[in-house]
Amino acid sequence: MKKNKQLNLYFDENIHRKKNNKSLDKRINIIISVFLLISLLTFSKLVMIGFEKKQFYFTDNFFLENVKRRAIVDQNHNFIAYSIKTHDLLIRTNRVKNFKNLNLKLRINFPDIDLEKVKNFNEKPFHLIKKNLTPIEYNKALSLGEPSIELVRNEARVYPNKNLFSHIIGNVDADQKGISGIELFLDKEILDKNKIDEPIVLSVDQNIQFIIRETLKKSISTFNAKGAASILLDAKSGKVLSMISLPDYDPNNRKELVNKSNLFNKNTKGLYELGSIFKTFVIANALEKKIVTRNKVYKNLPKQVLCGKFPIKEYKYSADKKNLTVNDILVESSNIGTIRIIQDSGLNSYRQFLENLEIFNYSKIELPEVSSSKLKKWGKCNTLTAGYGHGISTTPIQLTRAFASIINGGNLFEISLLKNKDIKFKSKIISEKNSKIMRKILRTNVDNSYNRGGSGRKADIQGYNVIGKTGTAQKPHKFAKGYSNEILNIFTSAFEVRKKIYVLTVIIDEPNGSKKLWGHTRREAGWNAGYINGQIIKKIGPILNTLKFDEYAKLNQ
Repeated sequence: MKKNKQLNLYFDENIHRKKNNKSLDKRINIIISVFLLISLLTFSKLVMIGFEKKQFYFTDNFFLENVKRRAIVDQNHNFIAYSIKTHDLLIRTNRVKNFKNLNLKLRINFPDIDLEKVKNFNEKPFHLIKKNLTPIEYNKALSLGEPSIELVRNEARVYPNKNLFSHIIGNVDADQKGISGIELFLDKEILDKNKIDEPIVLSVDQNIQFIIRETLKKSISTFNAKGAASILLDAKSGKVLSMISLPDYDPNNRKELVNKSNLFNKNTKGLYELGSIFKTFVIANALEKKIVTRNKVYKNLPKQVLCGKFPIKEYKYSADKKNLTVNDILVESSNIGTIRIIQDSGLNSYRQFLENLEIFNYSKIELPEVSSSKLKKWGKCNTLTAGYGHGISTTPIQLTRAFASIINGGNLFEISLLKNKDIKFKSKIISEKNSKIMRKILRTNVDNSYNRGGSGRKADIQGYNVIGKTGTAQKPHKFAKGYSNEILNIFTSAFEVRKKIYVLTVIIDEPNGSKKLWGHTRREAGWNAGYINGQIIKKIGPILNTLKFDEYAKLNQ
């Protein structure tokens, strides 16, 4: 039987559709594959970024991100200066679409900015509107969404203690280069990239610096004074623990740098005739030359002597000043007795002694702001008056260093602000024996129980064996020859804490009497500089008597 060979004319209408679907599926698969590939690449990039190592430098309690300058810390590693990365707000003038709207937004978020006050705004391609934005300010600027605003990466130097170390630390310019203080003197070392993670360690103590500054500020108010200054020195190493000059300034605020009087460091730059403290050097020299002993008596001391035609008068002459021991010449601050000692020891001998003390030299402290005495030619009269600090000038830092050499065993050390710098012995000034004698003499000037009332009694703080000498400097007339009625008072003391000897110099500039404090208006150094000195010792003594961390660590090794 034959099969039916009838032609099948059945047509499947979905064949074409199926072919189209297959092409669509291929395209979708390609798109998904591309998407997955992009996602995979993005994820891989994020993973790589997560593991990327950035260069950070760790110092005690925060990170320094690729900064130019090393941090500066005190002896306890408290920050005095450090650098941070920051941003500046810049306006691109060619991108400004609506000037009024932009200015309004900026003024709402930054009240100190007003683009209308910017001169020639449209004539320049860009304007730097605000430097060193804080994180909050940065976020505000970013949130404005203005295409004309550009946030430029920059670096800023931060001084967290504001005014506290201003005359020590100094400042930097906009390019992060030192322009004053330690920042200038050690600029090369601070910019050393190989040591960027190692801070510069100073010998100063932040806590002591704060206490002394607060005491001086209060004293300026108490005595209605023009200013004040102080230096605290380790007598056996030459290391500076504190140094303050008031008025001072905030190095974070560049507007304050305009006031030149606030920038002046009285301790290292100021030249003053520092008065009767020089009697300390007269007696020390005479003891060393074996011309006098502590108990040698100078008899029949007159009210005044003549040097040529110039009279030299005794300071507050009275009958009990007629016969004085060497010890009491210092306690009574006798000008005539001091002159007699110089005459006995020899004028050239005293001149050479002052030269050996380097009183008239530039200080070698790590600061650029230093002065040296403009010493005139020595003559008979100015050698004699130099015995009580008249006619010669020096800086407080050099005087403090010289005083330290008299009471520390007779050793003159170089002054330093750097904790880890080697102690540098310069020369032997007097013997250990004579140094002990000088400490005993200077103690009687402060001791409240001594039979003659010394000028330093207001500084006699129990438990510290305080010694010292006052001085009063008459200020020269600004527009005429001779001296004015304005004075600068000084008291340099030494005191003992845990077998260490510290020297503290306090200066009070143009003080007035304090009737509220004393019941009278006398303004001699003992009533202000001496009193302030004692108050400082009382406050900082317990801190100095506390073991430092490194000292504690050594004891427990």
